Amino acid sequence: MVAENIEIDRLERRLKREAPGPLTDLSNQMTASLFSVLRTLAEWVRQSAEEMPLISLLIAFEAGFAVARLGHRRAKH
Repeated sequence: MVAENIEIDRLERRLKREAPGPLTDLSNQMTASLFSVLRTLAEWVRQSAEEMPLISLLIAFEAGFAVARLGHRRAKH
């Protein structure tokens, strides 16, 4: 009987250590928040593109240029 209780306690401690439990909940919350922010950003970009197409085009060009420069610098190293 005592050996069984010790084994149960050991297995419960192991389960608590190895189970993702709260990490799964935290991960789900962070993912939902990230998608919410991205959805809001996409909506803002869409509205800006409709209201100011030339400025949106300029910003997109600058962003693409910045990303290309970053990629070029990383490729050298």
